[in-house]
Amino acid sequence: MVKVKTETEKKRLSRGKVTGANPRLRLRDDFFHHVVDPRQMLEPFEQILGLHYFVKDSSRRLMALSHQSALRMGFQSEDEIIGKTVDEYLPGDLARQYLEADLWVLKNGKPLRNIVEMWFNEQGLRDWIITDKYPLRNSAGEVVGLLGTIQSFESRRKLMAHLGPVGKAVDYIRDHLGDPVSLSEIARHAGFSERQLQRLFRRAFGMPVQQFVIHSRIHAAIHDLTHTEQPIAQIAMKFGFSDQSAFTNKFRRVTGFPPKSYRDQYIRKLTSR
Repeated sequence: MVKVKTETEKKRLSRGKVTGANPRLRLRDDFFHHVVDPRQMLEPFEQILGLHYFVKDSSRRLMALSHQSALRMGFQSEDEIIGKTVDEYLPGDLARQYLEADLWVLKNGKPLRNIVEMWFNEQGLRDWIITDKYPLRNSAGEVVGLLGTIQSFESRRKLMAHLGPVGKAVDYIRDHLGDPVSLSEIARHAGFSERQLQRLFRRAFGMPVQQFVIHSRIHAAIHDLTHTEQPIAQIAMKFGFSDQSAFTNKFRRVTGFPPKSYRDQYIRKLTSR
């Protein structure tokens, strides 16, 4: 009886035929499979200013992380969170957005590039970043994890020409988080029509300008909410909301929780470390 080969076996045999016929390729494969510790290849990334990396396995558990990334998230060392999933070391609203992209890469075995997300800047404040995620495969071609890189929106936009006017608009919004800015005012500052700017914002962030303003305000407010004892009403006014009720409604829509619950959860997680 002839045994039917699995897809994994077929891939392994196919790959073996390609490399087996060429001693140079076989030499390369032996080097990467048996000689080099792959973690050594991550070390140079630590020296690239403004670039961060992370590696996760197929269960989305963290396997490697740049040291500066750990510091930005409030940890002393990456060892504190190795082996954990993102929902175990980050707030739920951030964890959900990362998880969705992770699952897509692991399922489809294709990279996702230029993902605009919220993370932390050098001061530990929430800020927009651009992430790339690539699938990692074993010798049989199976997806066994993913490798990701993170750069600030500021750094990356210099390499992406279409983000030029968007970048000007983002700077303006960030400088006026507590002010009542209008779409026409933002567009005028960026040097584009309202329609053109909306189109570029949807392309870059997946949301219209007005929604980006709300998200930026909420994420900026989260720092004050979790790092100070300021009254919620005072934080709401600081970041341009008419009253605490309006702030609570928008906050819940963005994070999934009302401000007080979010603050309480943050304190509980902080004290349980």
